[in-house]
Amino acid sequence: MISRNVLSRYSDVKFVVPHCGSFLPLAIPRMKAVHPAMVSKGFMQEIDWEANLRNLYYDLAGAATPEVVRTLLAITTPDHLLYGSDYPYQPDWVLKAGLERMRVWMSEDPSLVSLLSRILYGNAVTLFVDKSW
Repeated sequence: MISRNVLSRYSDVKFVVPHCGSFLPLAIPRMKAVHPAMVSKGFMQEIDWEANLRNLYYDLAGAATPEVVRTLLAITTPDHLLYGSDYPYQPDWVLKAGLERMRVWMSEDPSLVSLLSRILYGNAVTLFVDKSW
């Protein structure tokens, strides 16, 4: 979708990438690095990176850690991070323990503590509560 500028062409559609973006946070910088060579050889078209990435949101289900959140923040803005739990695929006690761990490490990290309430619920409210309906 990124290589064909689908995300920028359909800017009203918001995409939530599960599990901390999976490989995408690592792939984006590499894609950007090799893209000019691919374009010069005629293998790819120009990509509007910012317009495409603007429509991606990332849930923090799975193995969110401070390092993962910082990696995501290297490719997106804090308002594009959403708490995710993996419910109903995990037992409730596992989900509650994971949420508590996230609260603790985010609360103890000076660079992340201000984002905690936004990530846990504020960003989702902003994204999913469309006032125009």
